[in-house]
Amino acid sequence: MDLAALTEQYHNELIENILPFWDRHAFDTLYPGVFEALDETGAVISTDKPVATQAQAVWAFAFAHKQFGPHKEWLERAMETADFLVEKGRTPKGNWYQLLDRRGQPLEEAQDMEPGLYAVQALGQLFKATGEKTYVELAQKTLVQLLKKRDAQLNKQLQDTSRGRSFKSLRVFALIGHVLLDSESYMDRKWYKKTLDAYMQELMNDFYDKRTDILLENVTPEGHFWDCPEGRLLVPGRVFEVAGFMMDVADRTRNRKLLNQMLDLLELTVQAAWDEAHGGFYYLMDVKSLPPLQVRWHHKLAWVHLEAMQALLKGHLLSARPVFLDMFEKTNAYVWKHFPDPVHGEWYGELTRDGQPFLRHKITPEKGCYALVRNLAAIAQLLQTVVRAGPRSASRPS
Repeated sequence: MDLAALTEQYHNELIENILPFWDRHAFDTLYPGVFEALDETGAVISTDKPVATQAQAVWAFAFAHKQFGPHKEWLERAMETADFLVEKGRTPKGNWYQLLDRRGQPLEEAQDMEPGLYAVQALGQLFKATGEKTYVELAQKTLVQLLKKRDAQLNKQLQDTSRGRSFKSLRVFALIGHVLLDSESYMDRKWYKKTLDAYMQELMNDFYDKRTDILLENVTPEGHFWDCPEGRLLVPGRVFEVAGFMMDVADRTRNRKLLNQMLDLLELTVQAAWDEAHGGFYYLMDVKSLPPLQVRWHHKLAWVHLEAMQALLKGHLLSARPVFLDMFEKTNAYVWKHFPDPVHGEWYGELTRDGQPFLRHKITPEKGCYALVRNLAAIAQLLQTVVRAGPRSASRPS
């Protein structure tokens, strides 16, 4: 495996394929913003505009401008879409909508924190790209409000003894983790340390099962396991995602115990989730190895594999376990064989178990550009670090 050549491959895929496809097809030429759905050729399927998709586009093009630029056109894309996001994406009370129509009229209010969290990511990244304080001030205010609202909702659930079965989800909690790590440079230090410490405690006490080294997707508001199909759900991609950024936290804070927990979690999950018959990682699993109820459980999703590769490279750099580089090589081969569309550009987001495109759409409400851009860039950077470190890159004891 030529790691130097792979570094260029990931970098070029982002700069020459993914971002140009979005630049050509995703942005509305009549009104600001990006479309909700495009087919495999880039033709528009839906002109509605999810708030989260707008924020992801702002983040991606502001990030690309700062990371690979300067690129004036990319920054203009980000700023124009951010103006649309801020002007049209919020209720009069400052809450975020879920969905807008083509002109920016609200169609649906947000059902959870996701649109707001992506907005924080977008505004924070645009501040880093421009230095414009209005972006960061709104990002700071929004993040504090969102986390206060989440705390209030959890407290209300805990006090409601008649609520029946309810869960808090790792999906949104993982996104909070990304936002916290990305916001360190512009949030108040005391607030940030207190909030990050509380986040780590909730993750390790509620979602992480220390007995089995499993990261649960859904737990009760109290942080308990509930033995039902939803409570037993394991999402390997989310495990890779969380393990990846928690390894960063462990490395920064020199927390060897946390690092080893994340390395164990990663190793166990990649081995359990790999489909030996057809290759690739399963989308969903049951922690008791029972058949999941979701009909797409055995499908292969691009974001799952990208999260896996980023985490595997981090595991390789932070430990001496050969399994991580071995699994990276296996996953890398699967990804490049199945997900990129060599004819029309961009990537397929979801495959059947045997590796055929299940949904050929390039943009959907579930498939924006955040995971693709963030992971391709991170993988290229991590590969560069591995190349520079040479044979000693895996010399640290685990």
